[in-house]
Amino acid sequence: FDTVPGLAGWFGCDKDKQFDLSLEFEHARSAGGWQVSSPGILGAAAVEGALSVIMEHGIVAVRERSLRLTSYLFYLVDELLSEEPYSFRVVTPREDDRRGGHVAISRPGDALKIKESLVRRGVVTDFRPPDVIRIAPSPLYSTFHDVRAVVGHIREIIDSGEYLEISDKRGPIS
Repeated sequence: FDTVPGLAGWFGCDKDKQFDLSLEFEHARSAGGWQVSSPGILGAAAVEGALSVIMEHGIVAVRERSLRLTSYLFYLVDELLSEEPYSFRVVTPREDDRRGGHVAISRPGDALKIKESLVRRGVVTDFRPPDVIRIAPSPLYSTFHDVRAVVGHIREIIDSGEYLEISDKRGPIS
């Protein structure tokens, strides 16, 4: 916390001196010292739309829908992706109170290639080494059909062998 942040912003200023208009930046000697600035207007505008949907339906309903979507994904992985040649297993806790809005599935050896094949098909997931693909159906806009489609894509990718054409070299963002 003694290191001055490389990108300083007024949010990161020592709170006791934040509005003193000093020409010298005095960063807070805590995690707060690494805050940069106010959010941009255009970025904040997008947040307003999402918050209005959440406020309209309520966070409890959003969470309930998230749990239904992830539970459905658990079911599909168990039924359609757990046996050979797919060999995926769910590694996310199945208890509602122990998980968030994503499902992590594991397949040793080539999960990164399968994840990259999904990207080529327009499916956004992420990868965690050594063998985990994380799928996060958004309760605000994902449908049960979308969840089923992702599982269908994974089956097609493996059945066709298209993932075998993908490099196993990991890029900067996966």
